[in-house]
Amino acid sequence: MPSFNPTAANYNVQSGNTVVIMIGDAVVAFAQTSDQAIDFGTEGLYGIGTAKPQEIQQLKFTPRISLTAFVLTSSGITLLSYPSSLLEVLANNSFNIYVLDANGAALLTFVSCTAENYSQTVPVNAIITETLSFLAMDVLDPTGQSILNGNFALQAVTAAGLTGPTL
Repeated sequence: MPSFNPTAANYNVQSGNTVVIMIGDAVVAFAQTSDQAIDFGTEGLYGIGTAKPQEIQQLKFTPRISLTAFVLTSSGITLLSYPSSLLEVLANNSFNIYVLDANGAALLTFVSCTAENYSQTVPVNAIITETLSFLAMDVLDPTGQSILNGNFALQAVTAAGLTGPTL
C-alpha cells in the first residue's frame, strides 16, 4: 500500500503571508484578507425562436477588490503610526492597490481604485473587522500589461505547442 511522501508533493502554488495597504510608498494599514473579483458582464445573446444562445458576449469589465482589516482603537492607530483609521484614509481617494505574493512581487495591480462600499462586522467576544470594497479602472498583470490586452489563452496554447480539434 503506498504511503504519503510530503517531499514528493512539491506543488508550485502561490502563497501570501501579508496584505499591506499602501498609498504611494506609505503603509497605511495591514489587512487580514483581500478578495479580488472581475465581473465581465457575460450575457447570452439569443435569436428568435430558440432557447440556445447564438453568441455569448462579455459586455463590460468591472474589477473589484475588497480589503478586510481589524478595527484599531485610537491607541492602536498611534502605536502603529497610522495617519488615521483605514476608512478615513481610503474614502474619497483614488489609488493603486497591489496584490503581492509571499516574496513581495506584484501578482496583480488594481489601477485607480475608488471606494465603493464599507461594512463593519461586530462579533460577540471577538475582534471587530471592517471591509472596504473598491472598484478599479484596470487590472495589470505582473509585467505591467492590462489583463485585457491580447489573447492570452491563444498565446498560452500556441506557446505550449497545443492544437485544437480538427473539424
